[in-house]
Amino acid sequence: MDETTRMLDLLNATFPPIWTMDPLAGRAAVDARIRPAANLDDADAEDAVVARGTHPIPIRVYRPATIRDGAPATVYAHGGGFLHGSIAGHDGFCRRWARETESIVVSVDYRLAPEAGPGAARDDLVAAADWTVVAGLAPHGLLLAGDSSGGNIAAGAAIALRDRGHSPVVGQVMLYPFLDPAMATESHRTRAAGYFVTAELLAHYWRTFLGDAADRVHPDVTPLAVDDLGDLPPAVVVTAGLDPLCDEGALYARRLRAAGVPVVERHHPDQFHGFLTIPGFGPAASAAALLWSDVRALTPTPAKEQT
Repeated sequence: MDETTRMLDLLNATFPPIWTMDPLAGRAAVDARIRPAANLDDADAEDAVVARGTHPIPIRVYRPATIRDGAPATVYAHGGGFLHGSIAGHDGFCRRWARETESIVVSVDYRLAPEAGPGAARDDLVAAADWTVVAGLAPHGLLLAGDSSGGNIAAGAAIALRDRGHSPVVGQVMLYPFLDPAMATESHRTRAAGYFVTAELLAHYWRTFLGDAADRVHPDVTPLAVDDLGDLPPAVVVTAGLDPLCDEGALYARRLRAAGVPVVERHHPDQFHGFLTIPGFGPAASAAALLWSDVRALTPTPAKEQT
């Protein structure tokens, strides 16, 4: 039995059946599984709060020992189906991101469902992006990044900042993004059960996130509902072959490419949803090396001096 199969067996056996629970009880059950990061030396970390009206947004700023010349700062949205997840749950991954890319990372505790509905998390990421620029942490621009639901949020924030004009975003990174409320792609049928993230779980996430929303296909819900994807920054999209979300990530990459956006698409056929953020998971090493290389490649090209 290989390591990927062993990890899937472990996740299938131990992940709580939160689709059978009240959403807040399910969140508590998942949060109880969080363990402190073991890689504290990868980057220094400082907590702060972004004041957005009456709604404070907790953030954590990571600074590696070396910051690469010209490196944009990353504003990161964790995954968790819009229902759970936190700065704490992604602490180790964001420290790795900072160290491996030699850049500042700002991790965002955006608002979750069911307390907050569509659009809220995206707006929180936009507010955190603005804070990062005003704080002087992004002289070379911003990357917006996230995994799973966080990939949806990062993509939506990139669109919102484009639409506002004079966007500081120079790149976007989406790791196995959670995009299709209809769950209509082929991978949803072929990977519906047995691969950790199941159709039952994903449907529960969408029900909790959308509530009574009449329009499930709306730009506040998914960037797949946005007609114009032109003039967006270069993108990195990562998909996993054993993931029900695989095809929707590939679909978004195709739509970006058709709109003229440069896209690097990395497909890992023998991996499952969430594999990159599991500490010490050996089969993720080569995929992570590609990710760090792709993130570094999003560094803006310095403008040529006028002669």
